[in-house]
Amino acid sequence: MSRRPIDAHDREQVRRLHAEGKSRNEIARDIGRSSSTVSKVAADLGLRFEGGARVAPATAARQLDLAEQRRALVARLYARASANLDRIEAPEYVRAELLPNGRTVRVISAEPPAQDERHHSQAISSYLTSAARLTEIDASTGTGEVRSMLTDLARGLRAAFADADQAETDQGADTGG
Repeated sequence: MSRRPIDAHDREQVRRLHAEGKSRNEIARDIGRSSSTVSKVAADLGLRFEGGARVAPATAARQLDLAEQRRALVARLYARASANLDRIEAPEYVRAELLPNGRTVRVISAEPPAQDERHHSQAISSYLTSAARLTEIDASTGTGEVRSMLTDLARGLRAAFADADQAETDQGADTGG
């Protein structure tokens, strides 16, 4: 059997042949892969081989349920990313600071401190990365397009961090700190 990497075409073939009720070994023969590779792909897709064609309709229904759950989760991840971005781009940034006596005080500033902006940016990046990975499962696209988008996002975030760090350095130099 071949040792080439598993790709979207392999995943789609396993999904399709499994839905047709074929066994693990039949799928392996049909796509020219080992049965262990078929098992790995099937597990990644949430497919099982117990019962063969008898459970194919239940498996198909489960796949639809999981796809709907992924779509809902992607929407929630985008909403969280958007909420974080809205917070750091708001005209006023509100945060709570802990005082030495244990009380908290509400602090309002024109912009978030660099550390807060960095944390929000990391959260945004994490949400978008997770959303892209979940979307890729259902889209059956190659990872190149998603990686390209994430690379562009990472470059933008790095540039934002560099600007924020430079502004902090400049501000420290202006105040003699």
